[in-house]
This record gives sequence, C-alpha cells and structure tokens, in this order.
Amino acid sequence: MSQPAVLNPAKFPQSQWLADGAVLLVAIFWGSSFLVSKQALAVYPLFLFLFVRFSISCLLLIPISWRQLRQASRETWRIGTIFGSFLFGIFVLETLGVMYTSATNAGFIISLCVVLVPLIEGIIQKRFPSMLLLGAVLLSVLGTGLLTLKQGYQFNIGDVLILAAAVTRACFMIMTQRLTRGRQVDSAALNVVQLGSVAVMAGVVSFFSYQMENLLPHTGTLWVALLYLALFCTIYAFYVQLSFIRRTSPTRAGVLLGTEPLFAALFGVALGGEELSILGWVGGFCMVAGTFIGRYAEEKRSRNLVTEARDKR
Repeated sequence: MSQPAVLNPAKFPQSQWLADGAVLLVAIFWGSSFLVSKQALAVYPLFLFLFVRFSISCLLLIPISWRQLRQASRETWRIGTIFGSFLFGIFVLETLGVMYTSATNAGFIISLCVVLVPLIEGIIQKRFPSMLLLGAVLLSVLGTGLLTLKQGYQFNIGDVLILAAAVTRACFMIMTQRLTRGRQVDSAALNVVQLGSVAVMAGVVSFFSYQMENLLPHTGTLWVALLYLALFCTIYAFYVQLSFIRRTSPTRAGVLLGTEPLFAALFGVALGGEELSILGWVGGFCMVAGTFIGRYAEEKRSRNLVTEARDKR
C-alpha cells in the first residue's frame, strides 16, 4: 500500500485558495454574461453576435492550441464538430431566450441542467431516480414556479427558450461523456474545433440573413461586450478548466460554479435595473439549492457504483 503524498503546509492552502478563486471568477464571468449578452443583442443581430463572439474566441485560441490541432486525430475533429452543432443550438436558444426574459431569470433557469442530467440519464438507462434526486427536481421546479410568478403562473417565451437550452445542455453533457469515454481526445484541440464549428454555423446563417455591410459591430461599446464575452467568459474559462480546476476537488469546484445564477441575479438587479420580488428571490435560492442537492445525489450514486464494482472483483 503506497504512502499518501506529503503536502507542504505552507504552499497547499495558497494553491487551494488560488484555484478556488480562479473557479469562482469563472462563475462571476458566466453570471455577468447574461446581462452583457442581453444589452448587446438590443443593438446587434443574434447570429452576427454569435459569429463574431465565437470567431474571436477561436482565433485567440488557435495560436495557443496550434500544436494540438496539428496532431489532432480525425476522431477529435468529428467529435468536435458534433459538439459544436450542439453548442450552436444551445447558444441560439440561450441567447434568443435572454432577449425576451430578464438576465436574472435566464441565469437561474439555465442552472436546471444540473438536475436534468441525472434525470435524463436515468430515463435513458431505465433507472428510477433516487429520492434525493427527486427531491432536488421538485425543489427546482418549485423554485422555477416562484421565479416566474408574474400575476399568476405563466412562462414568457424567453423563459421557455432558456428552459429548452437547459434541457439541450443537459443532453449535451450526457452525450459528451458517452462520446469521449475510452477515446484519446485532446481537450485543447476539441475545444477549438467545437468553438470554430459554432462560428462557422453562425457565419453561414448570417451570410444568408444579413447585409454584408452590417457584418462587423458598429460601436465601441459593442466591441467591448463581444471582447469581454470572448476573453473572460470563453478563453479564461477554458484556461481555468485546463489549468486550475484540477487543483481543487470536484465538490468544491461544483459548489463554486453553482453560484453562477446568483451572480446573474446580482448583475441583473444591480447593473441591469431588473426587479425581482421576494418570491422570485426565494424561487432562485430554491433552484440553486436544488442544483447542489442534485449534484450531491449524482456524486453519491457514482461513489456507490464504484464501490459496487470494486466489491464484485
């Protein structure tokens, strides 16, 4: 039996706090992205917005990942293109949805994908979900109802689109695990291919939908918004996932990233002039609590499966 590694007590806490801070910043940037996108889309067409945003992200990542891209297998390009198609659908639904609902609602509703992943996976595998997961789903549904309560229980079209994006994102997460399991796929190359695929698809739609003279952003504010989304919400998040997230535990990373909808609400209310009732705040916190419980239920199930497999050996 090997001895556990001896950690330097002076360096470990510093490294841990650095990693946690980097992951928390991802949640902050992602939370702010709903308001930034909503304001940009008020003056810029949807598909051009996606084309420029992901073109910038892809062009900035190519020099960093050039060696991995040159050595990438055909399988990496195939899987990356499939992932890019899913991402394109997710971002179209999510970005279109945020045009018709508040950034606060969008941030909370998109977080439902966390509880939807094990639920959909259970349906596919014909496995009854645990009571803990069912409780998380019910809590999330209750939160959604309270959040969208506006003179009676009713969704607006933006909420429906964001909910569709959450379902699509959950399916995408399940498919990601299945397509990459047991395959040698470089994550850096895969990320560039899927982001490039989104840019190409959005570019094709833009070419046939808009006049070419209106292709590029026409104001400095719009350029700042697009660069912010590309640099901080995409490039920085990509770097953290490759470099820092492995220095912290999956549980800690999950808790930190789970604060994204809270930051979306704070940015929406403080900077976007949005209003959220007491019931809305209660609903939002119910949804966040539901995602944490759902994540814990899934981690518990995974540990039990590992234990069962080890006992059978």
